[in-house]
Amino acid sequence: MLLACAVVAFGWFWGGMVSGISGVGAVMVAMPLATLVVSPAESVLLSNLVGMYSSIHMGAAYHRSCVWKDVRGLVIGSLPGCVLGVLVLKVAPPQTLQIMISAVLALFVLMQAFRRSASWQIPSSTGIGIAVGVACGFAGGSVTMVGAPLGIYALLRHWDPDRARGNMSVFYVFTGTGAVAAQACAGLYTMDLFPIALAGMAACFVGQNIGIRLGRSLDQVLFRRILIVFLSLSAVFLFVRATI
Repeated sequence: MLLACAVVAFGWFWGGMVSGISGVGAVMVAMPLATLVVSPAESVLLSNLVGMYSSIHMGAAYHRSCVWKDVRGLVIGSLPGCVLGVLVLKVAPPQTLQIMISAVLALFVLMQAFRRSASWQIPSSTGIGIAVGVACGFAGGSVTMVGAPLGIYALLRHWDPDRARGNMSVFYVFTGTGAVAAQACAGLYTMDLFPIALAGMAACFVGQNIGIRLGRSLDQVLFRRILIVFLSLSAVFLFVRATI
């Protein structure tokens, strides 16, 4: 138990720092380390528990930067998207979905290398927001990577760093609490997980506070580069997860 608490805390310290800086990436950093000391299924549950706290903490820090009209469509679309992701997961191998999403991310990152495509900007639209919310819910329900399509959307909208972190954090509050509530109703949580989750939350708190202070000094260019790095690593992470 002590080893599990220490490893999960270490992972979430760094995950919290990454999310404090960029608004995304905490689960991608913390989950691989958690799988060293708990089962894959438990690592998902831990990630959702600590991720819910992480989202609430980030939402409290950046809520004034959130623009509700940016988030409204995302929230509306996320629920049917999550249901769709779960349904597809029942009939399609998870490895296939992971490789497909990895390929889309890799293509987008490559497109960002070209100046003309990197300057593309999509307009503010509730319909587009709902469609992206569906994509986020689908990615969350199928491969637990909500941040991947959301990161692409933030880049294509050209949000400034604080607005992006505020919008993403508030959106994660809805998706994170919804996921934990659904899993709790399904009886998936055990008392053995909560001490480990508390260790992860405490470490995440420290890491996020450091990351938030660092993140406030980022300019638009550096923030975009960090998001592109996150998307690149997400593509690699999904591909490796699908092939091992």
